[in-house]
Amino acid sequence: MILIEWNKELELGIPEIDKQHKKLVDMLNNFYTELEEGHKREAAEHFLKELEEYLSYHLDYEENYMEEIGFPELENHKKAHEMFKKIFIEEKERYLNGDEKALREIIAFAFSWLFSHIMKTDRKYAKYIQEKT
Repeated sequence: MILIEWNKELELGIPEIDKQHKKLVDMLNNFYTELEEGHKREAAEHFLKELEEYLSYHLDYEENYMEEIGFPELENHKKAHEMFKKIFIEEKERYLNGDEKALREIIAFAFSWLFSHIMKTDRKYAKYIQEKT
């Protein structure tokens, strides 16, 4: 079931990073599908595991990319990434300790990240690289 459809507004024009961002969209859609099928526990486990792996790989990749292109706002961007990781770790721990609300917080934050961080903050380095080339 599709909750979020990948579209041009989400694209930065950087193929590998767009591919990785699309993975976040797919993860949210898969989570929603599993929920709709009545598999809440499995959906949560899959989503948390995938998101943890995604954050580790994608954020490091993105930071390395920004360093390679000489993006001047790299340090601020890294701080935003660290905040996301911190929130994820805290909320995941709460969820694993039985707080169901924490899962909703993680999902809400992932949506927010998708539409605010990717569409606004990440756009800054995409624009920077376009202007530089």
